[in-house]
Amino acid sequence: MSEATIADQSYLFLNRIHDRRFDEESLRILELSLVATNAKSFSDLRSRLRDFMRSESSVIFSELAGESVVAKLSVLEFFARAFALIGDTESCLAMKYEALTLREIKSTSCLWLRVSHSEWTNFAVQSMEHGFPSIATKASENALLGLKRDSLIEPTSEEYSETLDAAASVRRLRDSAASLTSSHSVQAQGAEYLRSKELRILSRQTRPMKNLDSTGSNLFREGINKRNERMLQHLRSTQMIRDLEPHSRCI
Repeated sequence: MSEATIADQSYLFLNRIHDRRFDEESLRILELSLVATNAKSFSDLRSRLRDFMRSESSVIFSELAGESVVAKLSVLEFFARAFALIGDTESCLAMKYEALTLREIKSTSCLWLRVSHSEWTNFAVQSMEHGFPSIATKASENALLGLKRDSLIEPTSEEYSETLDAAASVRRLRDSAASLTSSHSVQAQGAEYLRSKELRILSRQTRPMKNLDSTGSNLFREGINKRNERMLQHLRSTQMIRDLEPHSRCI
């Protein structure tokens, strides 16, 4: 596919988003434009699409404030899939978390929206795999609440045994995520005083999108900030150790 055709496909996708056409055809056009892009142009195209979709999602979810839950969930699913195609895992998981949180809130009056413990568990695993342990901890806790709820529906002995096994597995996942969230290396603690200015800059760069209808993605973004903080601590402490090494050898 020629560069001109790829540009046309990308332009067509952007137009469909402007026209609020969140359907399979739009996703297919997005996928075609990405697959056909050569390696040299792929990174630039993906970056431009990511920035556009992040910016546009904030506007779109503000517009959906008065829409039905079904409409909101449909758009959230679309954006999660679009971000996945673009390769923006952070935003993809944020959209998924937003959808799960919205369903959980609305399930008190619409039981069919209830999030199963397996859905929360799968999301917790995904969050752990991509470096967001604080979100994995929260998702694991929600999974345990779901398991507790299910155990009260008079299960058979076999089902009860499966529930106990699932709960034990989720607790291990939760504890691992909580341990990663709270752990700080000795080097990172030693570099604590160096990080204040850099952390303020980093926080501004990764500040959560505003104007979303619910607080789910805000909590997810807080988890991202915590991860970035840990990474910054590690980098600064490593640099400090390197700076001290020549002095140590002279002693």
